Amino acid sequence: MDIQVLSPDRQPYFHTPCEENNGGCSHLCLLSPRDPFYSCACPTGVQLEDDGRTCKSGAEEVLLLARRTDLRRISLDMPDFTDIILQIDNIRHAIAIDYDPVESYIYWTDDDVRAIRRAYLDGSGAQTLVTTEINHPDGIAVDWVARNLYWTDTGTDRIEVTRLNGTSRKILISENLDEPRAIVLNPVMGYMYWTDWGESPKIECAYLDGSERRVLVNTSLGWPNGLALDLEKDKLYWGDAKTDKIEV
Repeated sequence: MDIQVLSPDRQPYFHTPCEENNGGCSHLCLLSPRDPFYSCACPTGVQLEDDGRTCKSGAEEVLLLARRTDLRRISLDMPDFTDIILQIDNIRHAIAIDYDPVESYIYWTDDDVRAIRRAYLDGSGAQTLVTTEINHPDGIAVDWVARNLYWTDTGTDRIEVTRLNGTSRKILISENLDEPRAIVLNPVMGYMYWTDWGESPKIECAYLDGSERRVLVNTSLGWPNGLALDLEKDKLYWGDAKTDKIEV
């Protein structure tokens, strides 16, 4: 497919600014025809510090995406929004995804292998946490304060919780759930919120121990699928796949 010839005539030596100490760059030193004849650059999605030489430790604002057979990380620090596929094997049908900012783990559900898994942001350390009595885990949420993991299952019609390492599993809610879907948490106030897109679609909430359950919204809903909390403004957003609306 390809052939290259190595010869002093074709690749002559000449001194460059990148030759000594990588040009003072922490990561990439890229040559340029203009003075100072080089520039420092960072991996995709990572910004340079103000010194123009040192890269930040990583992307500071990140969007995580579950795309069925892979997980992707999109840096919001840079204007190009380039997505990077995490190097994680055996992702069959990823649905829900969440992140623990304390230990930098990504948690996701896989509907095909019926499991809950986690890995680090760079894709390393992948491990399976829960595999038994899971049919269709459609929603997942991390309690980064108390170090617990919540999920919904449209097959077993349950909302369950474990420790972040998969131990001490407990069923919180199992009655009057038809098709529980998305779930989000407000650990600071001690609340969880979830959608149910069954015959009587609704959005409900309860304390994080499952008590004091109540319905928040049960009108003008079709298939409420996605939930998002704005903790600063104290607002709840949802997407509806039947009415094709985003509401608050």
